[in-house]
Amino acid sequence: MKLLLHDYSGHAFTAQLGRALACRGIQVVYASFEGFATPKGRVAGVEGDPASFRAVQIGISGEFDKDNLLKRHRQQLEYARRIRALVLAEKPDVVLSANAPIEVQEQLLAACRTLAAAFVFWVQDIHAEAIERIIGKKNGVLGRLVGAYYRRKEARVLRNSDGVVVIAEAFRDVLAGPRWGLDVSHMVVIENWANMADMPALPRDNVWVRENMREGRHRVVYSGTLARKHNPDLLLDLARKLDADVYLFSQGSGADVVRGAAAAEGLGNVIVRPWVSVDDLPSMLAGADIALAIIEADAGVFSVPSKVLSYLAAGKPILASIPEQNLAAVTVAREGAGLVAAPGDIEALVQYARTLLEQPELRATMGQAGRAYAEKAFDIDLISTRFELILRNASPTPQAETVPIFSLQDSAEVGEPV
Repeated sequence: MKLLLHDYSGHAFTAQLGRALACRGIQVVYASFEGFATPKGRVAGVEGDPASFRAVQIGISGEFDKDNLLKRHRQQLEYARRIRALVLAEKPDVVLSANAPIEVQEQLLAACRTLAAAFVFWVQDIHAEAIERIIGKKNGVLGRLVGAYYRRKEARVLRNSDGVVVIAEAFRDVLAGPRWGLDVSHMVVIENWANMADMPALPRDNVWVRENMREGRHRVVYSGTLARKHNPDLLLDLARKLDADVYLFSQGSGADVVRGAAAAEGLGNVIVRPWVSVDDLPSMLAGADIALAIIEADAGVFSVPSKVLSYLAAGKPILASIPEQNLAAVTVAREGAGLVAAPGDIEALVQYARTLLEQPELRATMGQAGRAYAEKAFDIDLISTRFELILRNASPTPQAETVPIFSLQDSAEVGEPV
């Protein structure tokens, strides 16, 4: 079987999956958007890759603009044409696509139909819900109209996909609800994970930390994108009220807002740095006393903050401002890996931060609990087994190993995210 695994963003865990599937004898082309600004995994070929794994990074003309919605839409259409051309040239049996705008998913589905190939939609975010929320903040009526338009488009792709993977049971609930009305019986839940091979347990005092972080200070660290579904003011609130350094490892307009506001207020304990590489991430997170995760209340319906998974793998106690029903909050609370405050409850967030900073034993216990969970749950062999079964079921080419879709749902043990 030949698979084109497409991750628009180019995350570490999707690249790990591509390599794991290649080790199982599948010919894998791993494609990602070179110009999309986000922390990247190993999206290029590296020494030791399986012979049947090949990485392709797709570019566009000009620098991608995340903040200008009209320009962004035009650039997404350009990218959609280019990824479609790649699919038509590669002629895979199956395309598995994640993190992509709806216009991109539409083009990939169309290319698969041209080739009589299978298309599997890997739902990382429910895009129409996000679009309605973003535009609705400026104009409620326009937000509802545009949201309804994209809901129809996204639902059409989901209905016509040969397989659908969602990252949380709550996503199935939304898609089965009255706004979507989709049959979700064929949708398989596989929660996201972090690449444990990229996340060794390291001491707080390591070479990278000594060169890049201030000594003699407690550290609250936020690492990853800071976009419209995140509230940057929370980092400033923590810096104002804690005797600790608040580190933001991010880039883009959200990071610029935090940097500018901190400078204007003279908050010397707010330190904004660019994203770190996948190689430096474990060293950087090892230097944190608290790992911070935030997502706004309405965004919790359509998105799960994947940075929490890296925090768990790194063995860091997590301070979260996340809706309690969100999968990330459920996982942190269930595993005793951190403390979760409701979005908007800054008093609780600050108090939880103080509790963690004042109790090193609690930090250690929560960090160990998170790491233990990650070591058990983020097993790439089990995860790639589930994906392989889904791909073989979807593939139009006769496969030696197919199973009923219901057994894919039942194959994960209770409590495991895979």
